[in-house]
Amino acid sequence: MPKTSPELFAAIHVGSEQIGMQIVEYTDLRSIKIVERAQRQVVLGEETFKTGRIGFNSISEVCELLKGYRRMMSEYDVGEYRLIATTAIREAKNQQYIIDQIKVKTGFKVEVVDMPQEIFFKYVAMFKALQERQITKEADGILFVDISSGGLGFTLYQERKIKYHQNIHIGALRIKESFDKTQRDSAYFQQALAEYIYSTIELVEQELGQYKIKYLVLSGFETRLLQKMLGGEQSAQLSFVSLADFYHLYEQVRMLNLPQLMKKFDLSESKAEMVLPTILLYSQILSLASSDEIVIAGDSVMDGITYLHVAQQYEDKWLDMLEEQVVSFARALGRKYQYDSQHAGRVEEASLLLFDRLVKVHGLGRRERLQLKVATILHDIGKFVSLRKHYFYSYRLIASSDMPGFSEREKEVIANVAYYHSKGTPNDSDSNFSLLSMEQKVTVAKLAALIRLADALDRSHRQKAVIHDIVLKGDEMIISVSAQEDMSLEEWTFVDKADFFEDVFGIRAILERQAGSR
Repeated sequence: MPKTSPELFAAIHVGSEQIGMQIVEYTDLRSIKIVERAQRQVVLGEETFKTGRIGFNSISEVCELLKGYRRMMSEYDVGEYRLIATTAIREAKNQQYIIDQIKVKTGFKVEVVDMPQEIFFKYVAMFKALQERQITKEADGILFVDISSGGLGFTLYQERKIKYHQNIHIGALRIKESFDKTQRDSAYFQQALAEYIYSTIELVEQELGQYKIKYLVLSGFETRLLQKMLGGEQSAQLSFVSLADFYHLYEQVRMLNLPQLMKKFDLSESKAEMVLPTILLYSQILSLASSDEIVIAGDSVMDGITYLHVAQQYEDKWLDMLEEQVVSFARALGRKYQYDSQHAGRVEEASLLLFDRLVKVHGLGRRERLQLKVATILHDIGKFVSLRKHYFYSYRLIASSDMPGFSEREKEVIANVAYYHSKGTPNDSDSNFSLLSMEQKVTVAKLAALIRLADALDRSHRQKAVIHDIVLKGDEMIISVSAQEDMSLEEWTFVDKADFFEDVFGIRAILERQAGSR
């Protein structure tokens, strides 16, 4: 229920090329008002890509800027905030020292997010903006492409589902820093650069070729450069660009050298050096997807952080829609590896029923339930590689896949739950388990115990057993089922798997068939 007096929240982003903050007031997800916004350009990404670390002077500059943001928050009496750091700090060898310096000097707690999280923040913001314009209701696909200084993320949305998602470590600034100044001044640089970009993203073309894509939605710091060169309003949340206008700009850029670019488009030398990599990258992406129109999104990281915070505060049903998109991608991944959808569906249903009935016992929350759901969908995909040790290959396929909406740490939990879905005791002799934090290890054990019972109930993959009730009585959990076929295999398997469940929860799981079932 909406509150009558607005809450305040600050979203802060320490990026590779810009540090920004926005303060908003809100009563619910549909009444968010920006009351203050500040930003400053920095060169953290360039420093990280060149030297592998961020120097003392740059760290001091960041801290002074954040102190100013802290004062601004005090003036508005903002208590809640979320400060995230992306590529530059994420890839800096002295990351831990930077985080400590910021904490000591400014009092801010820094959350270093990985590339999938960063891209998902932007996706959330872009999706909401397009949703408000009714564009997401159209049947044709929408390809979201985030281009940051160090990364490139593709997310294909169609018919309320995420059909494809892929992250690549190739961004405009990273591309530029892959070549030295002598190489960039070469007459052959443009051709070499185009070939370099294509060789990195060509596999994406094979995946996207099967879809009709109407809108290509671009986000990232470099999109502002494109807006400026096209003469658009850089502060606009969404700008629509025709393909003809883009290719006209592309032909202009190809014919100009660095001084000419600086003069024609009123750019600094550092910005002009980014033009060719940026325009070529956009051109290559357009060649991958035959879209009708280009949409350029504004600075969306802080918007995404804000929307998720507010939605979580009120448990808004909009979160359900986002989570269902994440789940839809898991199902798409399952189809790619030819999973047994009926078995996966039955294991998913039973696992979630167990999770919900045992909520006071396991103490886990909404995020862990979502992780369990995705693990149930993907637990058997390793059979695509090999029937022998399929649990190992399920782990490897999940761990190596880009999954929107999950951090790398969360994905490791999902992969480990799949690894232990049928047998084995999670322990530190397994390298996949030993790298987890203690909290993650406990979560994996609990979720694995649940999915193991659920998988046992459909051991034959014939969906015989129907759960009618789950009752907790002291230190026993009684699962009542019915079946119209003999289910001896399921019963024997259940008894075997119940031991691990008891070890984890201290509760004995008992399977009872209702009268009249076979």
